[in-house]
Amino acid sequence: MTKQEIIDKTNLFLVEEYEKQPEQLKPEARFREDLDLNSLDYMDLMVTVKRNFGIMPAPQEMNLVVTLGDFYDFIESKLNEPDTQTDEQQ
Repeated sequence: MTKQEIIDKTNLFLVEEYEKQPEQLKPEARFREDLDLNSLDYMDLMVTVKRNFGIMPAPQEMNLVVTLGDFYDFIESKLNEPDTQTDEQQ
């Protein structure tokens, strides 16, 4: 999956499932401060990541994600880990 596909898929579910406006979805947007995602949203987000990308991030990994750009990079790195099998690859 390309970085642009990750961005497009992520932005689509943030608009559809989290009711965020497309103009809010900039790489520098902070999850908590700019997108108003709280800790419950983070739990839902982990399930959404599993459903959309086939990976289940650990809660401590998600604590390192501050901006939307961090999130895109995180997903890309998880998908490219050589020892990580996603549901899509199985």
